[in-house]
Amino acid sequence: MGPFVALVVLVAGVVTFTVTAARLMRRGRSQDVERWAEANGWEYVGTDPVLAQRWSGRPFGIGIDRQARDVVRGTVDGFEIVSFTYTWRSGTPDADTRRAGMRRTAHVVALDALPGEPVIDLSPEGIREKVQKLFGAQDVQIDNPAFDGQWLVRTSDEFFARRALDARLANIVMLPDFHGSRLRIEGPSVLLWRPGRTDVTTLNERAKRVADVARIVLPLERGGPRFESGGTIDGFGIPGLT
Repeated sequence: MGPFVALVVLVAGVVTFTVTAARLMRRGRSQDVERWAEANGWEYVGTDPVLAQRWSGRPFGIGIDRQARDVVRGTVDGFEIVSFTYTWRSGTPDADTRRAGMRRTAHVVALDALPGEPVIDLSPEGIREKVQKLFGAQDVQIDNPAFDGQWLVRTSDEFFARRALDARLANIVMLPDFHGSRLRIEGPSVLLWRPGRTDVTTLNERAKRVADVARIVLPLERGGPRFESGGTIDGFGIPGLT
C-alpha cells in the first residue's frame, strides 16, 4: 500500500469514526431527555418540524436546514410549556448547501402558543449590543441601573414594554436562571433561549421562569385588543432583532 493510499484510508477512517461518534452522542443526549421527560411527567415528542418554523426572531428565521429536536411538552403552573433543541446551519436556501456553515444549536424553552404582537426582546448587553447602541439601536431604559446595565431591550410597542417591565419582571430577569439567556415575548408566546443543546439539569427551573414571565405579561393585554397570531410583524424592522 503506497503512502497516498494509506493517507486516504486514514482520512476515511477518521471521518467515519467522527460521524459515528457524533451520532452516538446525539442518540445518548436524546435518551437522556427522554428519560428526564418520563421521570418528570412530560411528554417526549422527539422531533417537530412545525416548531422550527413557528417563530421569526433569532435564533429562528435565519440559515438553512432548521430542525427542532428532543422536543418535550409539559404543564408548569397551568401553562403549556415546550422545550427543544433548535438546530440550523448558516447559509441561504438558494446557495450551494455543500458550502453551508457548521450546525449551530440553541436550547429553547417556550410557552407553547402561536406568536403575535406586541414584541419585547431582551438580550444580555455584551460588546455586540453596546456597538449596536452606538449605531442607534433601540434600547428601552426603565431607570433601574442594574437592569439597564445588564439588558438591551427592543420592542414593537414601547408603551407596552414599560408596562410589562415593572419591578416584578425586572427583578425576575435579574435572577441567575436568566444569565446567558435571551428572553422574547411575542404576544401570547414567551421564549427563553441560549446557545447549546437541551440541558435537562436546568430544564425545570427554566420552564418555571417562562411561566413566571407569562403570569406577569399575559394579563396586561387580555383586556385590550386580541393578540394577532402569526410569525411576522409588520412595521417591526428593528436592526439586529430579526
